[in-house]
Amino acid sequence: MGISVFILAGLLVHCVFLVSIFDIYFSSPLVHGMTPQQTPLPPPAKRLVLFVADGLRADSLYKLNSNSTPPAPYLRSILENNGSWGISHTRVPTESRPGHVALIAGFYEDVSAVAKGWKENPVEFDSVFNESKYTWSWGSPDILPMFAKGATGDHVYTFCYTAESEDFGAQDAAELDMWVFDHVKSFFNSSRSNQTLFSALNEEKVVLFLHLLGIDTNGHAHRPNSREYKENIKKVDEGIKEIALMIDNFYGNDGKTAFILTSDHGMTDWGTHGAGHPSETLTPLIVWGAGVNYPQRVSSQKFEDNLLKEWKLENLKRLDVNQADVAPLMASLIGVPFPLNSVGTLPLEYLNNSAHFKAESMFTNAVQIVEQFKVKMSQKRETTLSFLFTPFKPLSDSEQINYLKKARLYIQQQKYDEAISLCKTLINLALEGLSYYHTYDRLFLGLSIATSFVGWTTYVILVIIKTHTNLTKAVQTNNKESTVLFYGFAFVGMIIAFFLLIQTCPWTYYIYCLLPVPVWYAVVKELPVIQDLAANLLSHNMVQSVGFIFICILGIEILVFSFFYRSTLTLGLLVFAGWPVITQLWAQAKTNASIWTLLCVLLAIFPLMPVVGREPNIPLVIATGLLTLLISCFSLASLCKTKNKYRNKEDLKVYFYQMLSIALSTYVVSSTHDSLKNKQGLPLLNQIISWMTLVSSSVLPLLSSTFLIQRLFSILLSLMSTYLLLSTGYEALFPLVLSGLMFVWINMEQEALQRYGLSLKPKLAVFNFTYTTDITQFRQLHLDDVRRSFFFVFFIVTAFFGTGNIASVNSFDPASVYCFLTVFSPFMMGSLLLLKVVIPFVLVSCAFEAIQVTTQLSSKRYSKCYISASVRVSNLFCKNSELPNLNLSLKTKANQTRNPAQTKPSRSHCYFYLLLRFWFLFNDFYKLRNSFCTVK
Repeated sequence: MGISVFILAGLLVHCVFLVSIFDIYFSSPLVHGMTPQQTPLPPPAKRLVLFVADGLRADSLYKLNSNSTPPAPYLRSILENNGSWGISHTRVPTESRPGHVALIAGFYEDVSAVAKGWKENPVEFDSVFNESKYTWSWGSPDILPMFAKGATGDHVYTFCYTAESEDFGAQDAAELDMWVFDHVKSFFNSSRSNQTLFSALNEEKVVLFLHLLGIDTNGHAHRPNSREYKENIKKVDEGIKEIALMIDNFYGNDGKTAFILTSDHGMTDWGTHGAGHPSETLTPLIVWGAGVNYPQRVSSQKFEDNLLKEWKLENLKRLDVNQADVAPLMASLIGVPFPLNSVGTLPLEYLNNSAHFKAESMFTNAVQIVEQFKVKMSQKRETTLSFLFTPFKPLSDSEQINYLKKARLYIQQQKYDEAISLCKTLINLALEGLSYYHTYDRLFLGLSIATSFVGWTTYVILVIIKTHTNLTKAVQTNNKESTVLFYGFAFVGMIIAFFLLIQTCPWTYYIYCLLPVPVWYAVVKELPVIQDLAANLLSHNMVQSVGFIFICILGIEILVFSFFYRSTLTLGLLVFAGWPVITQLWAQAKTNASIWTLLCVLLAIFPLMPVVGREPNIPLVIATGLLTLLISCFSLASLCKTKNKYRNKEDLKVYFYQMLSIALSTYVVSSTHDSLKNKQGLPLLNQIISWMTLVSSSVLPLLSSTFLIQRLFSILLSLMSTYLLLSTGYEALFPLVLSGLMFVWINMEQEALQRYGLSLKPKLAVFNFTYTTDITQFRQLHLDDVRRSFFFVFFIVTAFFGTGNIASVNSFDPASVYCFLTVFSPFMMGSLLLLKVVIPFVLVSCAFEAIQVTTQLSSKRYSKCYISASVRVSNLFCKNSELPNLNLSLKTKANQTRNPAQTKPSRSHCYFYLLLRFWFLFNDFYKLRNSFCTVK
């Protein structure tokens, strides 16, 4: 296989791996074609007012202040005297769009919506708003339009403020909520002189939706325990009181209005949301008005969280629900059909109605969910051969009919409690069946991808061993056997394609299922290499072989555990600290070994620190900037004293520009923090400097000196200037310590190479990758290269998870991007947060690129560049002629946006990711040598 074909094949294979993750795990749960289901009895309310206080935590509303006064007096009086209350349990991801979809449409949205910034509808869905006669809504342009866009007809109206109003650096984000309240008042006042609008407002099945974003914005900007957050809650409480009184007066206190207050998600103490911390998943729910139960006094009640005593609500019955249960509750109150895709269960304890009404409503709820189950089952049955189809046995066609007939009979016999209990059982079974059919093909597709991955990994390893080691001998190919082998695999591929065709499977299934065929064909063709390798391994000492394999497995296990426990990285770094002692490098290079040990210990501290953003420390960021400047000055002075001075004044200018950039970044961080603290917003000059620094950081290294160490230091300075702008605390020190360790690692590898007589240590300081280098022989791979590869993988993982930066993406902490923008922009903010995650990885990649070149691991004049998951970002800096690439951790990102059923990565996926990196690391030994020099 030629190099071009190999590169293209590797690229395609890994693209399939990437896309398969989303197809297998993140496909939409929605189905269409169901019949709307509506309770046949008259509803208790004509209209519903829904207040969603974005980012409001349950404890922030229910817990009394230090002086024993409630933070929201009106709402407190409602739950104590007029309505029912409880906690709405949200699911990951705890973001605004998924939360609102769960509340209003009744289902938990799949992660594909993140591709559109949680704003647009990847798949159209039904909602309470769509089923209503009229819906008027006020609030954020990020939330309201998606429900209007998915509605049929012209009956969902939105009134939004401008996107620029959502500014985290604004003087008072509570103004967003005041805007909503003021416009609702103006709307009702204007209806008195508009007969058409007045008539529409007096119709039945009307919904009024008030989205209140100020609390969320103040929580991000000032934290939930701040004065601003608490005052915003009080203003919302006053606004809700005024709106409720105004609406009651408008309708002449007819007692036909139901009110619901809740939140889409909570917020952590450090002002983020997106993950599954209780402060993010516990949201308040208060319901009052028409058709709603009054407060229920109880002597005692038990909950695992023990919050009732803290909130002084032990004697008021707490009615907890899942977030999706609010949608059927709203539908039942105003008598509209339940949203077609709702998976919520009607919380009957909130209803103040007859037992007959409750039974009929629960029956409707059960039929609506069973309808989804039937459509899902029908779709899967149509795309599966009859003898291969395995139905969901607990809810067969006959069982469905029996459940529904028996429930209807109970209602006719006025055995309402029995009917309700039976309907709840049916709902639970239908939900299990929905999950069963939604994941029906997951195992099949997962095995296909795993087979492809194992095959591709095996093939690459065999090619490396065959081409770049002396473990095998050349074997002539048998054309006859090759022909038989080819036709054999072609026949298998035809059989697979035939089965997929008659089952009318999606076209992507053909790719996933047929990919193993050519991959394993390539592996089987290398069977002589496998035989030679097995014979070679068996000839070695078994104890040593088993010991080596054990160490490899142990190392990979440590990396796997680091996905779940960051502190595992600390253990690994402490082991690394003892590497010079174990390998006797300590006696060979005491100074470098001592620095290596010190820096490993310092780096080991970071995984033990809290996740980035929890404890902002701007003075530490500023001190880091000053420390970087100091190091730059010492470095410049040192370089000027040596014989290897900059070749010309241009190199010196670039160096000073980078130092200036560091100084400006330090100033911008300090100035922006002070400005936001004083509620003066983001200064325009600071914003311009930040963006210019970001752009220049990718250009200046390309103009710097071409001496190896100087180029690497230039890369560090440029990336540090951007990283400082994205830092909020201790993580600002992380790239400095990491880079220091990388510089020492380069020198330590030269010390390790001395045993082979190949060290370039004397020439390291003057190594220039633009000069033509004539190296007639290159060494073969040996076991030490496996250790070197493992070091690289470990440092890559440390770069990603060492400071918890990835959590800033998962929990969406916008504080890191305030130097660039403060107006809410999910794609731009997310991109900047990802850049912050990637910067440490770039530093490690550049260092390893330098190690690769200086350890003389090119094999031929035309080196093979193997495609792997570790796409090399360092080429952007280390070789001006190559296109830049971007390495993003598929698994980490996928994990942060995974649907609720998979909030943690499985061990198999961790192994997938780690093995993908570990085995393909050998591509680094084949990188084109002219990344740094021209090879003869």
